Amino acid sequence: SLRSIVAVHGLNGNRDKTWTANNSVYWLRDLLPHNILRARILCCGYNANTHAGSNVSCQYLYDHTRTLISDLCRKRKSSDSIKRPVIFVAHSLSGIIVKSINILLDFILDKSILSV
Repeated sequence: SLRSIVAVHGLNGNRDKTWTANNSVYWLRDLLPHNILRARILCCGYNANTHAGSNVSCQYLYDHTRTLISDLCRKRKSSDSIKRPVIFVAHSLSGIIVKSINILLDFILDKSILSV
């Protein structure tokens, strides 16, 4: 079946470098599509810098979570793929962000059920 795979890099990571090996193989593009057929692969990036001088992120994890949910919802609506299951691939800090997405979406769904 069709599915969406969303890769999220970790602390001090980069949406491209995190998933690229020393031999320049970009795992998300070069390897994953051959192993998981019929999947749309998305890679999300955010400022996760903790020691890059003036480019240090001042956002909270919750901000990254909200932005990722918003971007993902917009992308899924615009591509008519709302019903596709989503598989998250999380590296390092992004595991906490992905867990926060699950908690926030569970809360939103519970609230909508209670308000009906």
